[in-house]
Amino acid sequence: MRTLAVTSLMLVLLVTAGWGQDTIWIDRVEENGRLLVPLRGIFEAYGAQVGWDSGTRTATIAAPALNVSMRIDSNMATLNGQPRTLDTPPRIRNGRTYIPLRFAAESLGERVEYKGDRVELPTIGLTLLIRGEAAGPEMAQGPTGTVTITQPTADARIGPRVEVMGTAPGGSFLVIETEVRAQDDDDLLRVVPGIRHDVPASGNWHFSIAAPTLPENVSEPLYYIIKAYTANDGTSQPATVRVYRAD
Repeated sequence: MRTLAVTSLMLVLLVTAGWGQDTIWIDRVEENGRLLVPLRGIFEAYGAQVGWDSGTRTATIAAPALNVSMRIDSNMATLNGQPRTLDTPPRIRNGRTYIPLRFAAESLGERVEYKGDRVELPTIGLTLLIRGEAAGPEMAQGPTGTVTITQPTADARIGPRVEVMGTAPGGSFLVIETEVRAQDDDDLLRVVPGIRHDVPASGNWHFSIAAPTLPENVSEPLYYIIKAYTANDGTSQPATVRVYRAD
């Protein structure tokens, strides 16, 4: 029996409708006056591979001409083999890894444009929309109810990024999770927990998610189960669809 690997890094949810570039809603996470941003969201938008060593609590980022390593709660990091001292260390909040925006921008050679609660990284075409203070109990729960997935369809072949569409109660908080399973015995190899995201008033939602990856030494045929459900819903069954990687 294989060991189930549950990542603490978030599944990227990028809004693709209504914006000229990829947009991520993020909760405000600040420390020492510095804004921290979701590691996976920033670097996967850039096209980098994000790795995680749970034993040392170290995150790694790899892309052409880019190699980054940083450890949770440590002010020391490496950028392309050179040591860097961070003014604020990486943190884990609600199971997600956050890093200083300043260091993320430095790593990517990116300029940052602050526009109130909107932060733009124009080189990689990414906008961060920052939620203000934590929502109250009524807003935090939101309506619950039936969720559907209309795209992709069952048994579709997907690439590294897949467009996911469907319906849900307008104004609800949607969560999309992805399971990675072995084709031969349905063994669960990895679970990527989703982040909570706002559903438009129309009830029609459209997100782009990054398909999870596994270590290179895992070569067996795989399939994915994409799940979508409203947050805090203890009664409705999640919508699910089974898909396969095209490669």
